Amino acid sequence: MSDKKLFILLNPHAAKGRGIVRKKEIVNLFSKNGYEATVVMTEKGNGASELAYQATVEGWKTIVAAGGDGTVNEAVDGILRAVAEKQIPTPRLGVLPVGRGNDFAWGLGIPRNLKKAGEIIIAGKTRTIDAGITYGGLYPEGRYFVNGQGVGFEPLINFVASDFKHVSGTLSYLLAMVKVMINYPKPYHIQLTLDGETRYVETQQLSICNGRRMGSAFIMGPDALFDDGYFDVVFANRPIKSSHFLFFGLKFFKGNQVKHPSFSVVRAKSIKLVSENYPMPVHVDGEEISKGCDQFSTELLPSVLPVFTQ
Repeated sequence: MSDKKLFILLNPHAAKGRGIVRKKEIVNLFSKNGYEATVVMTEKGNGASELAYQATVEGWKTIVAAGGDGTVNEAVDGILRAVAEKQIPTPRLGVLPVGRGNDFAWGLGIPRNLKKAGEIIIAGKTRTIDAGITYGGLYPEGRYFVNGQGVGFEPLINFVASDFKHVSGTLSYLLAMVKVMINYPKPYHIQLTLDGETRYVETQQLSICNGRRMGSAFIMGPDALFDDGYFDVVFANRPIKSSHFLFFGLKFFKGNQVKHPSFSVVRAKSIKLVSENYPMPVHVDGEEISKGCDQFSTELLPSVLPVFTQ
């Protein structure tokens, strides 16, 4: 299949329904540069995942996710599932960040400006990055992801923010933080195994970071790199009192939480979490893995996905 053919997954619901108005702009951007763009609208749920799976099987060389982090996650999940199951070449991933958070695009330096993001794809430069796969919750067979996985505060805030109908971006997460404080979560008694070494932690927050930012504004893993062959596992190593929640919450805007003795950072390739008291809320790339599961395991997949970057 020609390198000038693009399979574009457009989420019409991205950014609270504003994604659909970008279709004509996207088609015009690529057609005037000699590209043939096939734009397919995604559906709620796993529509993009199945579409990306089929496009990979059909031999498309470039698959573009036009949406937010959810669209990127579904596209990656479909691509990597097809590659693993069919043992076929991996298509290049393009990203047009027209969604709410766009954390993955931010981490790779892909601008929110649609024209500039499209020009990165047209320029043709790629970077091969790591990905992850997690087993548990709604996905005992495995779910792929590229930016990060969160347990505790992070998915709770993300789930609440996603429920807002008319608020998006950073404001939605700030409002969600306020709502989470009203029903402040107790610490999870976690058996945490990192590359075969087990420790016991009481915590309300743990992030498995491939990228640096999650939730539109929170630097969960300030030193994480997409292509270093490791996750940065960042977690509160002791319970956080409700009176200290705002103090630590503000530190996440710059990633300064990792400088505080209440937080630990461990680089690892294999992670397993078992909660010994309460079920844990878990997400990957902002997508629900579980509103409450007792355990999951996650593995890093090094150098598996070529992505268009500057």
